[in-house]
Amino acid sequence: MTDFFNSFQGGNIPAWVLGAIPVTVILLALLAYWFLRTRIFKMRLRRIITAQDAPHAADALRKFSEYYPPEKLVRYSRRMERYSRQWGPRVVRETGLADKWVQKLSHSPGSADIRRVLLYCHSSFAFKAFLAAGQHPTTRGTFFNWVQTEGEEKVIRLLADSCRGEDFDPAFCRSFLENQGALIRELTGEPEWYARYFAYRLLLLNKESLTERSLEDGLLDPHPIIRKILTEKFTADGDKTWAVLWDKLLHDPVYEVRKAAKKRIAKEFLDRYSLKNKFLSAVESMRVLELLDPESLEDRTFAISALESATKELRYPAAAFLEKTGVLASILGKNTLDDPSGIDHSVNLLYKALEVNISGFLRKYPPGDGAPLLVAARLLTGPGGTQESICYLEEKVFEFFSGRKPDSTNKEIYTKTLEAAAIRGGAKALELFAEELSRRENEPAFLELLLPRLPQKAETIFLPVLLRFLENPAFPEREELVNILGNANPDMILPMVFSILNTEYEENKHVIRISALKILGRLRLPFCLQRVLESLPIMKAEEAEEFASIITSYPQEVFEEKARTLLASPDSQIRAAIISILPATQNDSFVKEIRSSLKDVDPDVRVAAIKALLGYGEIRLLNQETSMLRDPVERVRLATAEVIARHGNAAAMEILKNIINDPYETEIVKMGVIAGLGQASAEGITILVDVLDSMNEFREHAEKALAMRTTKRDITQLIEIFKDAEPQLREKIIPVFKAQGRKAEPQILEILKDEVASFKPFLVKILEETGYVDEAKRRLLNRDIEVRREAALLLSLMDTLPAFRGLVLAAKDPDQEVRVCVVKALEKLKTSHGRDILEKLKDDPDSRIRKYTHWALERLDSLGME
Repeated sequence: MTDFFNSFQGGNIPAWVLGAIPVTVILLALLAYWFLRTRIFKMRLRRIITAQDAPHAADALRKFSEYYPPEKLVRYSRRMERYSRQWGPRVVRETGLADKWVQKLSHSPGSADIRRVLLYCHSSFAFKAFLAAGQHPTTRGTFFNWVQTEGEEKVIRLLADSCRGEDFDPAFCRSFLENQGALIRELTGEPEWYARYFAYRLLLLNKESLTERSLEDGLLDPHPIIRKILTEKFTADGDKTWAVLWDKLLHDPVYEVRKAAKKRIAKEFLDRYSLKNKFLSAVESMRVLELLDPESLEDRTFAISALESATKELRYPAAAFLEKTGVLASILGKNTLDDPSGIDHSVNLLYKALEVNISGFLRKYPPGDGAPLLVAARLLTGPGGTQESICYLEEKVFEFFSGRKPDSTNKEIYTKTLEAAAIRGGAKALELFAEELSRRENEPAFLELLLPRLPQKAETIFLPVLLRFLENPAFPEREELVNILGNANPDMILPMVFSILNTEYEENKHVIRISALKILGRLRLPFCLQRVLESLPIMKAEEAEEFASIITSYPQEVFEEKARTLLASPDSQIRAAIISILPATQNDSFVKEIRSSLKDVDPDVRVAAIKALLGYGEIRLLNQETSMLRDPVERVRLATAEVIARHGNAAAMEILKNIINDPYETEIVKMGVIAGLGQASAEGITILVDVLDSMNEFREHAEKALAMRTTKRDITQLIEIFKDAEPQLREKIIPVFKAQGRKAEPQILEILKDEVASFKPFLVKILEETGYVDEAKRRLLNRDIEVRREAALLLSLMDTLPAFRGLVLAAKDPDQEVRVCVVKALEKLKTSHGRDILEKLKDDPDSRIRKYTHWALERLDSLGME
């Protein structure tokens, strides 16, 4: 070989020849490699075509796909196209290449891609090529060459069969309609909807009368897509088109078709669209409601009227529309506390939305003056709304009350919110409730609203807060707290209760120990009764008597056994406490022990015994026990005096009167008798008035005793005495009425309403002296209509200058009933006394009083009362 190359070097051979030799060798090698691979490719492909049976064909296809998957086979598209011409389209369809060709039509196809799909892929892909030709004008030549080759009629039928409702622009193939209009109209009768769809899309380009008739029939086509496209594109004269669109809006059963009709109406026929004076059925109304225009005031009005309907089928689309447009939120937010009728209307209207599960408007709204919060709270105490809505309401309400206290104008906002959280709130809502409770630990105005509304279903959330309250000796609502804890789960309460009761006295405030005992009693656990009875001495006698009603709920046999054992014990405090609760049991078997206790060595036991006899109704024995008024111990004498005064007969009352007048009796006994007379029978009032009039040293005690007499009968008797009394005694009785305060006012007002002429001057004088008249005048400015009505009514009964001075300010009250009270009062001024009142009011320093007085005089003239 070396010699061979040397021979070349020795000659005159050009250098490029020497360089071309290896290049030639490489090219020949590459040619051989390509030829070999081509032969192998063709051989493997041929095996698929020439396979004798299906298993062999499948095996050949599997092996071919291992070497040439469709993704790789795309690179051989030209070669496969050539093989398809030789062996048929099977070679591209079975190898998956046809699918790849079809996929390429959806993004930047070329003419070759269109040709391959039309010639070698399944005919069902013809419409894909049609769509590609419509989107890419450069490929249309190839498409129309294929149409010319196959024939328009065949192509149209093929496209109709391969269409599946895709959107397309038929304008580029308008020639189909020009040349094959009859055929296309014939296709509108095909059983398959997609063929009809293809035909109608083409016919929309035609304006011939025959075509218009076909399109009218298509408006009632069974398939909704066809009705939809015809609704969107159908054109005729204005009246006919409007009639078609309005009919579609009201009567087509498919939402998309109705939506297309409404869209065209809004765009082309807004001047004709009106819902006024339209008599629509429930179904028609519902279809209109689904497609209302948020910007249309008329549509909003129609939706509100539908929301007020009794038919929930109409209410749902109306409520959904009104919520979407913000109308429901606006209705909620515009309320004010001085318009209760508006609040009621809003609640009724918005509740109808909640009934059809529309509640989004409750998730965000302004607090305003509290009225929106009140509306939301009323709504959420019902079955509608979500947990999220309740939590939002709580946050807003608790923030609203962060700088104010509940009063008659806003208390319902707070209470309804608590009720919504307690009844329907989830874990988050109850946590917010507990946080609010914790914040209000020392605020009675809030606690009296919070505690009664605590939910029983969430003890684990509220008990830590309540137990903290229990250990706070200054907690203001202790009795309510005791009631709640007394009904809680004993497993969670008992450890804390016994811990308090077992602690040394110095370590716990007395009020906390009493609360713990009351809770233990309310738990009503028979195995705890012994401890309850032994702990009674920590209570005051009055508290023990009230607590006795709880003891009666324990099994009677168990109580009797334990009570008799303790009555025989040496501890006098326990014996006195047991005796004090026995009357509540109504067990007469203990009367003997009580009688013997009247002579007990311990004064507390004697006091308990004399009071117990009162509880058992032993009046005869009580009257016999007046000797105990001379007991060596003062508190025994005092207790005896109070008991006899409360339920003694006439003879006993005479004894008590003599004791009061006895100059040798001690003051403490006299004070006890006087205090007892404060709860005695009717005869006691006369005795107390005598004390008030003649015994200055006991005047204060007599006032307190009389102040306790607040029944209508007692007040009537006091007023009778007041009416007939000397001026000096009247001055002494006035403080009694003042001391009775608000407790006596309802009874005094009831007597005033009876319009007894002889009583009225004295009643009015009492009310003026106690400040009620001034307060009633202030209530004329209250936001609450009921408060203003009551105040105006009562002032109209008084016939005095101060009363009328307040009434003239109410002459132009927005509420009719308040104005009626003013007019009724004015009618009484036809007397000379009434004229004098009005003349004085004309010169009042207050300009408003003068102004309204002139109005009142004009009113009198108009009533013909001159």
